[in-house]
Amino acid sequence: MAEGERIAPQGRASALVWWSMCAGPLAWGVDLGFSYSLTQHSCSTGHHYVLHVISVICFLIALTGFAVGLSEYLKLPPDAEDHGRRPIDRAHFQVLFGIVFSLSFAVVVIAGAVPRWIFTPCD
Repeated sequence: MAEGERIAPQGRASALVWWSMCAGPLAWGVDLGFSYSLTQHSCSTGHHYVLHVISVICFLIALTGFAVGLSEYLKLPPDAEDHGRRPIDRAHFQVLFGIVFSLSFAVVVIAGAVPRWIFTPCD
């Protein structure tokens, strides 16, 4: 089986390609949800590090989407293009989309973590 057929079997993107597209938004949503719900607990107990740990874990989740997307991109054949009609061309577009999305949402997670480093949750 050729590499291109493994990445897009029967015209469908593999689970790794889907992970590269979904990891960034998922990481941001988890960061936002858990940080919001644990702010009062962090303030009342004085365990401010919990919010920072959540942000670091979510940042790493977003980076896994980038790493998986990059590894899948390197496996694509050199003739794959963004605007083609073949399944491998769609996989090429999806992998590029996943790489950009994962990096963008990693930056969003960092942007959400900066105020948590500057201010205490009790402010």
